[in-house]
Amino acid sequence: MKRRSALLLLALTGLAGCAGAGADEPDVSASAVPAADLIWPLRDAGLDAGFCFTLVEKLKPNQVIERLGGRELERVEWHQLVGPGDGEADASKRYFAGLARIGDWTLIVEDAGELGVTEEIVRPLSEGRAVLAYRSDATGRGHLLVLEDEQVLLDFDSETPERWGGSRPGDFVPAMRAAGLLEGTDVTEPTGPALAFLAARTGVALTREQLTERTYVLVTVPKR
Repeated sequence: MKRRSALLLLALTGLAGCAGAGADEPDVSASAVPAADLIWPLRDAGLDAGFCFTLVEKLKPNQVIERLGGRELERVEWHQLVGPGDGEADASKRYFAGLARIGDWTLIVEDAGELGVTEEIVRPLSEGRAVLAYRSDATGRGHLLVLEDEQVLLDFDSETPERWGGSRPGDFVPAMRAAGLLEGTDVTEPTGPALAFLAARTGVALTREQLTERTYVLVTVPKR
């Protein structure tokens, strides 16, 4: 994520009290949202270097921040979260992400980040709950990860769709087929089907309107 260095100065002054961003906004039904309506991240100029969307069940943003060992910076809008900046200070040592609450889930948004698909970070976060993440790189290659109770249940890479990881990948075949990730789908463009899969599993459709109209807590998380 491209962040202006001034934001880090805010962190050093102890800026806090913003972990409840979006807490009162309702769930969005995913039942009527087709995969074709979920390919918008590939057309968003702010995400042209890739993105990662992570959904964490039954934790509020402040609880997620605490478990990640993160530091709050400030509240930001979508265009500030993924918009152009002059680079990240110490980007090699930390992730930058925006957090917002959607019903019973906390959404983590990363511009070109990979926190959500880094197992050593999200595995402990999944203790007693589900965590689902999808990352797309600049080429459109997709990585889908599903964890529950500190176990990786599904680890799917669109570049090698014939080789799945996880302890229970077979459990997800019907859902992946229904979303369009399997059997005849061009998995070199998996974003729409992958986000449809997340919507079916969580009840949250990550549409453009859903994400761009929210306010986020901007945080930094140390890399392990």
